[in-house]
Amino acid sequence: MKLAISTLPFKDWSLENTLKCCKGAGYDAVEIRMDYHGWSDRSLSDGSYRAAAREIAESGLRVSDLGSGIVLNEYHKKDLEELVRLLEIAELLHAEGVRIMLGNIRLRADTPVPRLDREGIIRWMEEADRVAGNCGKEIWVETHNEFATGKALNELYKETPLEHTKVIWDIMHPLEQGESIEETMRYLGPKIVHVHIKDGLPWGDPVRLIWKYTRIGEGIIPIRQIMSLLYLADYQGYYSLEWESAWRKELEALQCDMQEVEAFPQFMRRLAMERQ
Repeated sequence: MKLAISTLPFKDWSLENTLKCCKGAGYDAVEIRMDYHGWSDRSLSDGSYRAAAREIAESGLRVSDLGSGIVLNEYHKKDLEELVRLLEIAELLHAEGVRIMLGNIRLRADTPVPRLDREGIIRWMEEADRVAGNCGKEIWVETHNEFATGKALNELYKETPLEHTKVIWDIMHPLEQGESIEETMRYLGPKIVHVHIKDGLPWGDPVRLIWKYTRIGEGIIPIRQIMSLLYLADYQGYYSLEWESAWRKELEALQCDMQEVEAFPQFMRRLAMERQ
């Protein structure tokens, strides 16, 4: 089992200290949130990223993917230009893919629904897929927003062949929309190349579209069963902790960033042993 962690909990950390903490906790890779740290700004030179690649390799870690801030609800040329630079950085850091999201981020059912230009999204995805293929990289679409479910993403794949576009299964978001883990696997299966692990439960307020985050193991997300389904499907990707305390007030209130970071590898490996 390969374990990764998003660099979200390390906002004000240096790359050196981030790598030291992640390696010491037992991770195999980092999932770098781009334009989030001084050392992950996409405006940095190629030389800066070559130096970062050497530092990462010397730490004994890898870069699983780059987490972009691209959230696409229509065709945007500037987002395509941003993606091109991110793919260049992915090559420099030896990362396999660049994460993007589709749709509109909505937290509450009583907020207006922005326009979703499906034709524009498909056009953008087709262009992005070709660019990624030419670079020998992949686009990784996260289960999020209007495309949170396996069913919704599968419909997108039916409309256009995207040979270099794979899926990050964020295990909370399909459940928030009522899709079971078995359904998500049936729709997406071999397209899943990366898994975001988190835990939570509904707020008990029908207006809130997203669930409340909890410490790993304290929510209702069936992490053990998800791992079993992925094992049976011969999943070879990373299980990545996405600890969103940077903007999730309920996680900020727990004040346990580093405790969670350090506990996650042991928790996941214990579940893997129990599965056997």
